[in-house]
Amino acid sequence: MISLKTKYVGLDLETPIIVSSAGITETVERMRRCEENGAGAVVMKSLFENEISRTSPTPRFKIIKHNMGSYKTFTLFSYEQASEWGPDRYAEEVTNAKAKLKIKIIPSINCSTEAGWVSYARKMEEAGADALEINVSCPHSSITFTGKEVEKEILTAAQHVREAVSIPVIAKLSPQLTSPLSMVHALKDIGINGVTIFNRITGLDIDIEAEQPIMHRGYAGHGGPWAIMYPLRWISAIAPQVNIDISASGGVSSADDVIKYLLAGATTVQVCTAVYMNGYEIVQELVKGLTQFMERKGYQCIDDFRGKVCSRILGTTEIERRHVVVAQINKKIAPCKAACPIDQSAQAYVSLIAEGRFEEALKLVKQENPLPAICGRVCHHPCEAECTRGLIDQPLSIAALKRFLADYEMRMGVSQIQSVKLDKEDKIAVVGSGPAGLSAAYFLTQRGYPVTIFEAASMLGGMLKMSIPAYRLPKDIVDKEIDSILNLGIEVKKGVRIGRDLSLDALRKDGFKAIFLAIGAHKSQKLGVPGEDAEGVLDGLEFLRSINLGQDVKIGQRVAVIGGGDTAIDSVRSAIRLGAKEVYLVYRRTKDEMPARAEEVREAEEEGVRILYLVAPVEISAPNGKVESIRCVNLYLAQPDGSRRRKPVVVEGTEFSLKVDTVISAIGQVPDLAELVKDSDLKITGKGLLHVDADTLMTNIEGVFAGGDVVTGPATVVEAIGAGKRVAEKIDLYLQGKEMKIPEESPLVVDKKEVWRRFNDVQELDRQGLRFIPLSERRTSFKEVTIGYTEDEALREAKRCLACGCAIGCGICKKVCIYFAIDQTGDGFQVDPEKCDGCGFCVERCPNECISMIKRP
Repeated sequence: MISLKTKYVGLDLETPIIVSSAGITETVERMRRCEENGAGAVVMKSLFENEISRTSPTPRFKIIKHNMGSYKTFTLFSYEQASEWGPDRYAEEVTNAKAKLKIKIIPSINCSTEAGWVSYARKMEEAGADALEINVSCPHSSITFTGKEVEKEILTAAQHVREAVSIPVIAKLSPQLTSPLSMVHALKDIGINGVTIFNRITGLDIDIEAEQPIMHRGYAGHGGPWAIMYPLRWISAIAPQVNIDISASGGVSSADDVIKYLLAGATTVQVCTAVYMNGYEIVQELVKGLTQFMERKGYQCIDDFRGKVCSRILGTTEIERRHVVVAQINKKIAPCKAACPIDQSAQAYVSLIAEGRFEEALKLVKQENPLPAICGRVCHHPCEAECTRGLIDQPLSIAALKRFLADYEMRMGVSQIQSVKLDKEDKIAVVGSGPAGLSAAYFLTQRGYPVTIFEAASMLGGMLKMSIPAYRLPKDIVDKEIDSILNLGIEVKKGVRIGRDLSLDALRKDGFKAIFLAIGAHKSQKLGVPGEDAEGVLDGLEFLRSINLGQDVKIGQRVAVIGGGDTAIDSVRSAIRLGAKEVYLVYRRTKDEMPARAEEVREAEEEGVRILYLVAPVEISAPNGKVESIRCVNLYLAQPDGSRRRKPVVVEGTEFSLKVDTVISAIGQVPDLAELVKDSDLKITGKGLLHVDADTLMTNIEGVFAGGDVVTGPATVVEAIGAGKRVAEKIDLYLQGKEMKIPEESPLVVDKKEVWRRFNDVQELDRQGLRFIPLSERRTSFKEVTIGYTEDEALREAKRCLACGCAIGCGICKKVCIYFAIDQTGDGFQVDPEKCDGCGFCVERCPNECISMIKRP
């Protein structure tokens, strides 16, 4: 069995990994993180006798990036000073750590006087330290840089400490010594138990434009992957010649670096910069990588290969120290969220899916969308069109992942819609139970308002239940999601048409303080061609509604559907399922301009639908009162018209007849407002839509709001959900007497090209494909066509997410903040200024440049 156990200066360590000597090991809480992640020991942040060094300047980190072709490295330039504590408080932390942790605790002291070295050393021993590090080489302030005889000063200090305490003593040496080998020999001779090789190097970097030092106009410590070479050189020289324990320090960024140090003869390996850059979890990766190396090589213990390389080497005070700044996150959202009509952070819930945290992901989805099972099936997913992953291979299948979560909820019975307390007095009426009405009702109850939904039909759901076929959206799915919303305490009155059975005034008299009109657009537009009143000409919406209501719908053998939107595609595919032998879709523009979803068009063609592009009907031929054919013309697209779409123009002399016995009109729909406006003063636009104030979403009648298709004309389900959500926000402000005209700032969005450059070496991965029921079954039934992801499929697809925005899935700032000042809020993060130390490290690590330093509040 493989063992990583190591003996170091007489101490038995579980692993040879030591987390060392910086802010990451200053407190018990931070040392516990080291222990939890597999470190064998910790060297605490140094205690300085020189009091000025106990206050560090801020910010004190600067990542200097080095790009050399396709290879990239960095220097961590830091002004990390001493522990902020004095000796008594420091010793107290040592005692606390020994009482609460199993990991070996090694305090570090840095003194400038004999009395200091002796008193501090004894205090650490009395506090229960397992061993003691004497930091004679700190690059910021230590006896190495006093200008005196360095080696003599170090040996003198080491002698004082060695004589003062009985616990093991470790000398931390500087790479700037004249002769490291002779220094270690001398330390061994006076009884020092171990040496750390090396501390960071003191260096300087210059801003050439400002012509001054970049780090507080002074020197600073340099660390980073490059730093491993020099310690390796000296460890490999010292280990064969001096019988003393060596702790390697410098440049560890992966398990390979740990292995290199051990091969060079190191007893233990210290890690510092890697923890800063990656968080404490990096220790687990180092331990895992070391274990895998030993398994691969057949080593049972570290001594089997320690030092194996050695024989194979061929040799040759004005600084501003007040903490006046803190970090602030200026969130840049991912392109997928920017494209979403409901501001849903796909990155956030997809990242949680990738970690197998399905219930958390579902909870996050429900915060912005009460109908994920519906959206996951019928959303036109503009988020996918903007997915950064598409620059590398293929966009993420975001809609399918959302469906996976919703199906998981229904399958496992783990509802993430939280119960609410309806503690507001103001009653709200929602007129219409389509996606806009349901969304508004949901978000209003979340705010504590009692809501009553008035629905003219005998069932709830609007277009969701009446128009979208079951093969796309099973009705039991719709019912379950509606029920989850109604269970919040929403009252429902079906069979009540506002304007016919109740007036707006009647609703007001009944105590409703706000009214939301979300009646949709259910009135089909006429074709405007001769013969459209003949037998065999059907209204697309009525056709789909009859099917969904289970009525006996009869059509002919040859069917032509006019239009290019969702209703048209749903009609042709439904006609196939009802047994039509030939089904045509007649559309007056090109495939690229078709409003229907591309996948729906593709599936329709797979099922046998023939699509005629750039074709328009000019007459329906019905000589005996029944449809026999339609006369059509070919078109071409001229310059864009007022709608910014290229206008179809007839190609003269291209008339032809299409023999059909059924024509279904699906060229669009408008709201049916006749009864609603009959006894009210509601203002109607020139397009036959309800007029609302663009800022408040209120109609011209006080307290009456409107949204969804009745305001915009036919739109998508997710756009209707977004409309309901926004109206709920406005109603809440209105009932509280607050200003509703709040300027909306455009969100900052990450640059997809910058993200692509950052991930230019990422492995290409195919998008997880969707599965479908057999084509033969699709053509003969209304069974749901698309099969949802399995857990394995969802995990694979979710892991393709690049987490390119400032949201869950990135979280680098939270991961690396050793002050635990950054917390998750909703789908993103925010800084607690009370905890933020102002070190500025998160600024340097943020890949999207979302974090800046501001004056401390």
